[in-house]
Amino acid sequence: MRSRLLKRNKAVISYQLSVISILLFTVHCSLFTDYSYALPWSWDMFTQPSHKAQEKPPLKRPENTVQFNKTPLNLTDRASSAGIKNPVEATEASIQRGRLKYNTYCATCHGDMGKGDGLVGQKYVPPTDLSGEYVQSKPAGDIFYTITKGGLAIMPSYRDSILEEDRWHIVNYIKDAFGPKKASGK
Repeated sequence: MRSRLLKRNKAVISYQLSVISILLFTVHCSLFTDYSYALPWSWDMFTQPSHKAQEKPPLKRPENTVQFNKTPLNLTDRASSAGIKNPVEATEASIQRGRLKYNTYCATCHGDMGKGDGLVGQKYVPPTDLSGEYVQSKPAGDIFYTITKGGLAIMPSYRDSILEEDRWHIVNYIKDAFGPKKASGK
């Protein structure tokens, strides 16, 4: 009889200790709430420069960004763009920069050789052949206008995606790499 009573008391005591432990843990957690939230994996949103709602905008834009709706040239129509001279000289560095930007933005449609055989051009409407007479006879300003405002069919405007100077580098690359000398193998 006594052993049964001891076993029963042990069970009651262990149950009571469990309940008391859980209650103490719950009270402890509720008292120290400042440590009970998950820490963020990155503090970037906490340490950023913030702006007030009616604050004046900053005078200069951040470095290496493309300004939205920036049209420094008067590109009202295609005819007026033909007279615009390329301000970027066609040096080897300019052509290499244009090649890099061409491969990034243009080659998916126009292809590596500018023939209009890129991956997108094979599936949808084939784009203009950049090595052909139609493009190569155009002035640099007209090609720049097409890159800036978009093409005749489905080519989008790259005014907001590519810096103005890089668009001129692309023009230099198109004229150099796909021009009559390169196409004929001379």
